[in-house]
Amino acid sequence: MKLQYLGDARDAFKWDILHWVCTKSSPAFSRLVYIPMLTPPDNPNEGRIHHQQFACRDFIRPFVESLTMEPRSFMRVCSLGAVEPLKRFEVSVFAPERVIGIAARRREYWADFNPSDFDDSVIFFDPDNGFETKTQHAQKWIRHRELSCMIDRLPATSVAVVYQHRPHLEWDNVFAEIEKKIDYANSVAAHERDLAFVALAGNRTVWRRVNDCIKDYAKNHPTVKYRGMSHKRVEIETLPQALK
Repeated sequence: MKLQYLGDARDAFKWDILHWVCTKSSPAFSRLVYIPMLTPPDNPNEGRIHHQQFACRDFIRPFVESLTMEPRSFMRVCSLGAVEPLKRFEVSVFAPERVIGIAARRREYWADFNPSDFDDSVIFFDPDNGFETKTQHAQKWIRHRELSCMIDRLPATSVAVVYQHRPHLEWDNVFAEIEKKIDYANSVAAHERDLAFVALAGNRTVWRRVNDCIKDYAKNHPTVKYRGMSHKRVEIETLPQALK
């Protein structure tokens, strides 16, 4: 995620669906953990799309607008948990000012993150572009090896969510490639024209909790589509092994 894009149309979809998952899952989640995976900025204002372009719920709109205030800060995201007073949840931001980088710097980025600390939580990973591919595995993507070892250490009551931008391919092709790699989790997605959010769970119980919620989100948002995805098939690596 690049700080300059806080509050654009992608954010309207992003925070609307994350708030929905946190509050409308059954039972609701008590916490959202935001992992920005910060990268250096693009040219000023490049690629920004006004948040009005996505039809988020009315009470989410002021929150999204607040993210555009200067000086921009990922810490503003913490107020999401209070936008609906009767459905509050905790929000925390991991490494809000640290660039994720590559190689040793990337390993240092994850060194302070312990998934086992976050019970009953939605852990949101926000890479610039989404899941790595054969040719795209630098700082703009999240690696399957990273995700698999983190999901292995998540409490059984928690779920991971990953931002996925659509490259110049049809969504069917994008998801087919992702599913080939996700043999370490139960997964489900919601997407619109250009971006998707993929939820990954280490067990079927929490997957069903999120699957039903995301399916309901798509029914209530005409531009969003639900996609059922893969189910966990094999055992996975431990965190120390995977991040070496």
